Amino acid sequence: MNNWIKIFIISAFSLFILTSCNDDVTPKERAFFRIDIPPHDFVKYNENSPFSFYYADYSVVQNANNPENPNWLYIDYPEFDARIYVSYFAVNNNIAQMINDAHELAFKHIAVANDIQEKRIGYPSSNVYGMMYSIKGAKVASPINFYATDSTSNFIRGALYFNNTPQNDSLAPVINSIEKDIMHIMKSLKWVELPSL
Repeated sequence: MNNWIKIFIISAFSLFILTSCNDDVTPKERAFFRIDIPPHDFVKYNENSPFSFYYADYSVVQNANNPENPNWLYIDYPEFDARIYVSYFAVNNNIAQMINDAHELAFKHIAVANDIQEKRIGYPSSNVYGMMYSIKGAKVASPINFYATDSTSNFIRGALYFNNTPQNDSLAPVINSIEKDIMHIMKSLKWVELPSL
C-alpha cells in the first residue's frame, strides 16, 4: 500500500509540473523607476551679480569659484544628481561670435541626438533674447542648452548635465521639469547694473 501512495504522489506531482508549464509566456516590458518631481516654488538669485533670476527652491545655486570668471554659476539639483552650468560674459562687440559659439556647442551633440529642437526666447520688457536647445536622444550628454543676451552688454550660456551615464529615456520626467525651470529662469532674468569701483 505504501508503494501505491508513493507512486500516486509522484504521478500527481509530475502531472502538476507538466500542466503548469505554458508556452504562452509574455515577458514584461522594460521599465524604469518612477521619478517624482517635488512640488516647488521659486526664489530669487541676486548675489552682487550682473544678472538676477528666479530658480526652483529645490535646487541650489552656488558660485563656480572661477577667479577669471567670478559670475559663473552652478545650479545643482542634488535629488537628481544634475547640474546646470551657467557662464556669464560681458559683450564687447562680439555678440555674433558668442551666439555662434553657443549654437555650435549645442550642435556638438548631433552625432548622438535624434532631434534638436530650437525655441526662441524673447522678453522685450526685460531686454532678454535668446534660444533654448532641447536635445533629444538616449545618449545625449547635455539634453538642454540655452543662451540669453541683451545684445549689447550681457550674455549668459547654460547647459544641463547629469552626473551619470546618460539614459535620457528614463530621465525624461526630470529633464522636462528642469526645462520648465530653465524657462522660468529665462522669463525672470533681469540685467543688473553694478556700481563701478
